[in-house]
Amino acid sequence: MRIRAFGDVLKVWLYAAAVVALGAWLAPLLFNAGKALAEVSSSRVTNDPLKWLGAHCQKADFPQFFTASLLLAAAVLFFPWLRWLRPKPDPAPPESDPATPDEEEAAAPKPRPACWNIIRGTWHGSAGFLLVAEMWLALAGGLVLTGFFRPHHPTGGWETFVLSGLASSFALAVLLEVFFRGWVMAVFLRAMRPAVAIGMNAVFFALAFAVLVPHRPIAVDPETASAGFRLLRLMADRTADWPNACEILVPLLALGGVLAYARWRTAALWLPIGLHTGWLFAREAQVALLDPIAGAPYLTGGPWSQGWIPAITIVLAGMLARRFTANPPS
Repeated sequence: MRIRAFGDVLKVWLYAAAVVALGAWLAPLLFNAGKALAEVSSSRVTNDPLKWLGAHCQKADFPQFFTASLLLAAAVLFFPWLRWLRPKPDPAPPESDPATPDEEEAAAPKPRPACWNIIRGTWHGSAGFLLVAEMWLALAGGLVLTGFFRPHHPTGGWETFVLSGLASSFALAVLLEVFFRGWVMAVFLRAMRPAVAIGMNAVFFALAFAVLVPHRPIAVDPETASAGFRLLRLMADRTADWPNACEILVPLLALGGVLAYARWRTAALWLPIGLHTGWLFAREAQVALLDPIAGAPYLTGGPWSQGWIPAITIVLAGMLARRFTANPPS
């Protein structure tokens, strides 16, 4: 069983490598198709969905098409990978003297009611979201008071911003947690000790997002067939630089580690989803509501944040969440 479990770990990393390779190959093709659609939709009468897609393609640069190609490759390869990953049933154990029904009933653990799991899960998710969101709001208030940022009102009003931000953050957090802490973490836990599985899951998550979300503009000629692979090489060269590696990978490693630990500790996805939703919503609020007016390189960045301050924030939130959740599984 353990040998097959390690084979499943290898399949996870091979899936990630295949997604990156296919996405890098598709990126220039998707870029040219998107720009052609933008040109056609701007010069001819088309339906509203095509006009909306063409407008987005017109504004998007090559790194954004690269991210879209990676997501497309991940979706195309997911079900074949899942079929490949699905374990075969273990051989039937040798027959032994079965216990009597009364003995089996006495030895079996008493399951808790389903309503208890829902109540506990709702508490875990709500506590995780509020901890992260409140810590980020307090941090943002301190940065405004110290002169690093200037607040402004959101476009479209507060109600629209809060509702749309919560909905998009929650939906994205559920999708990411089901994959990274549901499928991938389960594979790692079957093959290795919990501490090693948590560390590997954090590394896998950080590397995935370091590739998925290119940080800062990178100049690449999108007309060449190898543009996607060239972008990958430039991203690797930038990440190999120690200051850039700390700025990009440290918060992602901290976030991945906290979410993986929360998944193992509670044996469920409620707490990781709550923590991740709070992280995404707070980062979206920072980008939408705060304008930098002074040097704050460790706070500004993409939607998943960069620098030491975000890493410390999510670790503190995870430590607080640990005190308000169930004991680790035995």
